[in-house]
Amino acid sequence: MVALNPAPLITDVHPFLEIGLGLVMILLCMLIHSFGMYQVMHRFEVHWWRFARENHELRRQIYFFYLVFLILLTHLTEILSLALILHFMQAVPDMRTAFYLAGETYTSLGNGDVLLPMGWRQLSMFITMSGLLTFGWTTGVLANIVGKTYDAQFASVRDKPPPTTPPSKNGEGSIED
Repeated sequence: MVALNPAPLITDVHPFLEIGLGLVMILLCMLIHSFGMYQVMHRFEVHWWRFARENHELRRQIYFFYLVFLILLTHLTEILSLALILHFMQAVPDMRTAFYLAGETYTSLGNGDVLLPMGWRQLSMFITMSGLLTFGWTTGVLANIVGKTYDAQFASVRDKPPPTTPPSKNGEGSIED
C-alpha cells in the first residue's frame, strides 16, 4: 500500500502522456506475444505430426512441456519489458521491485503492496490489460495445440464402429475394447 519511490523521474505527468505510454506498453507486449506465439505455433505445426504418431507418451509430453515452456518465456519477456520501462522511468526504486510490480499487475494478482507514484498510477491499468489480452491469446494457442494433438491421438478410436452391445458393469463391450 505504500509507494516506494520517493523521487520518480517525472512526477507531474499529463494524463495524455500517461495514456500514450500505457498504449505503447500494450503494443510492445502484443508485439512480443505475437512473436512468441508464432514461434510456438510454428514449432507445433512443423513437428506435431511426429509426436502425434509417437508410441512413447513420455516423449509427446516432453514436447508439450517444451511448447508450454516457450509460452512461459514469452510471458516473462513481456513482464521484463514492462519492468524495464518502469525502472527506466524511475517509478520504482530498483529493478527487482519493478519486475515484481510488473508481474503482479500483469497477472492481475494485485497484492497492492507496491504501488506506482500518483502521476503514473494509470499505467497499472494498461499493464493489467496487457496481461489479460496475452493470457487470452495464450489460452487460444493452447486450446488449438491440445485439440489437434487429441484429434490425432484418438482418431483411431473414433474411426472404429460403435459397439453393438451396451457396456456392461464390468467394462466389457465398452468403446475402449
